[in-house]
Amino acid sequence: MNRTLVIVMIALGLSVSACATKRYPIATPLSPAETRLMNCDALELELVRAEQVRHQITQTAQTDWRSVAGFLGDYGIGNAMAKSEAETALSDRIQTIRMAQADKDC
Repeated sequence: MNRTLVIVMIALGLSVSACATKRYPIATPLSPAETRLMNCDALELELVRAEQVRHQITQTAQTDWRSVAGFLGDYGIGNAMAKSEAETALSDRIQTIRMAQADKDC
């Protein structure tokens, strides 16, 4: 009986820690070819999309069962790293868009 309980507890712990990290949206970088082909309206639309991604990141960061599971699995480090990577990728994309807007005098 005691051995079965230990096996069940280990299996439960592994299943919870395996899916602890949240899935944050990752903004892909704009290539020079993409920015060269975009006009001012397209670049402004990309900024609006980037703000939508920022909102999704904020919503994903809210506490829910995945936050609790992430904390139990790795003290929340995986969720914090995933959020940081998503925010960095988004910042890089926004910076590229703004640089393209400046180059095109938008």
